[in-house]
Amino acid sequence: MVARINSGKSIKGALNYNEQKVVQGKAQFLMAENYPVAQESLTYEQKLQVLKQQAALNERVVTNCVHISLNFETNEKILPAVLNSIVLDYVTQIGFAEQPFLVYRHLDAAHPHVHIVATNIQSDGKRISLHNLGRERSEPAREQIELRYGLIRARGRGNDQQEQQELAALQPGAVTRTSYGKEETKRAITQIVTLALQKYNVTSLPELNAVLNQFGVTADRGHEESNTYRNGGLLYCMIDEQGKPVGVPIKASKLYDMPTLKRLEKKFERNKGYRKPLKARLSAQIDRVFRRYTQITKQTLISELKKQNIHLVFRENKDGLIYGLTYVDHLNRSVFNGSDLGKEYSAKAVLERLAGKDRKIESGREWNQREGFTLKAGTQHFLKVPVPGQIVHALLDQQEPDIAPTVSRKRRKKKGEQEQSINL
Repeated sequence: MVARINSGKSIKGALNYNEQKVVQGKAQFLMAENYPVAQESLTYEQKLQVLKQQAALNERVVTNCVHISLNFETNEKILPAVLNSIVLDYVTQIGFAEQPFLVYRHLDAAHPHVHIVATNIQSDGKRISLHNLGRERSEPAREQIELRYGLIRARGRGNDQQEQQELAALQPGAVTRTSYGKEETKRAITQIVTLALQKYNVTSLPELNAVLNQFGVTADRGHEESNTYRNGGLLYCMIDEQGKPVGVPIKASKLYDMPTLKRLEKKFERNKGYRKPLKARLSAQIDRVFRRYTQITKQTLISELKKQNIHLVFRENKDGLIYGLTYVDHLNRSVFNGSDLGKEYSAKAVLERLAGKDRKIESGREWNQREGFTLKAGTQHFLKVPVPGQIVHALLDQQEPDIAPTVSRKRRKKKGEQEQSINL
């Protein structure tokens, strides 16, 4: 799904654009939300007046019209009820749920798409800021909606390679020790933190650090007796491959977008509602690895998951004892502690399944270029007919007449009946 947001000064112009499409048979009026009249009986004048009266509550705001289009992939078949749900979900996430707005489904392109006409002036006269609305609200909403409704991801085809390149460029080695300094460190940390928060569904500071640590950054609250901790502060600093701080720590309030602890906690809370589909996918990927082995070592488990773009972190205490696991799913941009996925994915359960050497489950089938999957030579198929025994021979030797089964003759349909069934 791709969302395009346009803001302007003419509510009438945006409304006329959609209404003319309806007259031409190129669009359908879908819904009107927060209107005092039922949408079935709404006239053109009523649609316009409600939006204009709301916008008039703050005449100092010149740009008071918002015109959004939600565009879906050409081969996506979306039921009307699902489409309505997607629109309401999107509008809620960008902060327009309480605003009067109109929705039209356009039919003049190969891909399904809808248009939303609204005003950013609220009922108390305050305006909804349109600055960075696309980056800060629309983009996170789009990504969550794609996952929730199983839509084709806008970033899934053309931009995946670009995203991987962006993230790869931010590996710990990308900023060398010799280049550490206040400006260089601040710039590098800003890039990494911004990308991590935009692309990964994290619900706690440890989960965020599980992502940041892989790119040479950590978010630190300080020790419990420090002023930083007591005041709810947060510091970001670069770390080396051993996880030790290097360079100059930067206050969260000094970074772009100010990723302070207070702001992060709000984002963590929002992300919790979107974890269910991500949780199911990650669990299935981990299960596939374990199904390939009767015995598996720690290193093999890590490497097998890495092939699926999953980074497994073994959390250890100061004494080197493992007390938890964290799964960082780079493909689906999610982070889960093992216990959040289920008991079988927790540190205790996984450690009990690890062995000193690998024992892979051998498949009895192999790939043949011509015939597809076939049995390997010397492999006995579990459906292979066994060699007949004495009892089988005795049964086969019995001479009994073959009795043909009776087959009921179907009544032939009359000509009228045949034509009726064809019409149905």
